[in-house]
Amino acid sequence: MGFCNASIYLKDSFEYLNQAKNITSGNFWYSGDIHQIFNNDLVSQRPPLYSFFILIFKSIIHSDHFILLIQCFISIFIFTLVYKLYQKFGKETPSPFIFSLLLFFPTQLIYSNMIMSELLCQAMVFLSFYFMIIFLINHKQKNLFLFFLFISLAILTKPVWYLFWISALLFMIYLLYKKIIPIYSFIYILLPIATIFLICLHNYNQTGYFHYSSVKRTNMVNYNVYLTLAQKYSPDSANTILADINKTALMKGTYKDFAQYIEDENTRIIKENLPTYIWLETKGIFNFFTDHGRFDMYSFFSLPPEENMNGLYWFYSHYGIKGVQQYLSQFPIGLIIYLPIIVLVNIFITLCFLLFLFNRKIPLEVRLTTILFIFYLAIITGPIGAARFRMPVYPILLFTLPFGFDILKEKLTRKSKNK
Repeated sequence: MGFCNASIYLKDSFEYLNQAKNITSGNFWYSGDIHQIFNNDLVSQRPPLYSFFILIFKSIIHSDHFILLIQCFISIFIFTLVYKLYQKFGKETPSPFIFSLLLFFPTQLIYSNMIMSELLCQAMVFLSFYFMIIFLINHKQKNLFLFFLFISLAILTKPVWYLFWISALLFMIYLLYKKIIPIYSFIYILLPIATIFLICLHNYNQTGYFHYSSVKRTNMVNYNVYLTLAQKYSPDSANTILADINKTALMKGTYKDFAQYIEDENTRIIKENLPTYIWLETKGIFNFFTDHGRFDMYSFFSLPPEENMNGLYWFYSHYGIKGVQQYLSQFPIGLIIYLPIIVLVNIFITLCFLLFLFNRKIPLEVRLTTILFIFYLAIITGPIGAARFRMPVYPILLFTLPFGFDILKEKLTRKSKNK
């Protein structure tokens, strides 16, 4: 593999680029090609912030590669802030150590160099986290305001964050109970709520359906429901059931009726197969913390699609040990060595995160803030749990690393003394 073969675009990339063009031509933030058949899903498919980001920097230098340069600077800035947070807690962890960990999180390097919204979303999420931690240190209201401002911008970048305000509200109630915030601080919660309402209102005016993003429905169909049905029956049966649902939905009179029918059927299937779905969700959470990002590397380096259609487990379950050999023979030897190392590093980071949660030297509110962000994303991204989905909170996981490692060292030291 080499960077000469790298691709800076995915299918989603062209939707963001279309959206940027459509904004300039007055077509709101429709993410489709206006010269093709109109697709109501593409009205709300992509929240508009990343496309505005593209517009702003392309107005300076009209080049997609200039966007990537800016993204790389932002990526460096984020991990500089991680280092600053260490210093706030008296941790003198060497900054080269922080950046060296990126070698074992290729997703960060890849999406910093692709026309995708992942890096911008990561920046908004980490800035929100950063200002909440700063607020918990100095109790200045401006930092609490910035926490809500940046989470609102994250909502405008990726739809996955649009329910985060509920978790934030519960945390605010806890802070009020602990007398850390006054009652008037609750006014800040209006920022994300107003953001969501205005986007939903825009989508209603354009499609007749009051909703935040069509991504919620398409992800439910393609991942949550499909995987649940495939687990219970078979992939072919899952495709047949979903095709029948879509066929019936297409006969509905309006886009609202079409979308609501599919969403109702999604909910019904999940409820009827709840144990199966919970098992898949559990596996998805495990993958969220450990996935090595193989699919991201495939996309970036434009490897042949047949190589990434099925994973190791599929080959083993179908062909046994010979299947494992067949699967591994597809890859360069360097990649075979590299991917397990990434998994081991991810397991180490996750272990330190879990130990961090029990480190009583860290204020409880700081630990709860990390839970607020990390478990929200791990749970809401569902059964897939890919490295790409972990990217928004990866800097937060790195923030917890030295504090969890302290406990690990203490346990190991105590154990060796006892021997």
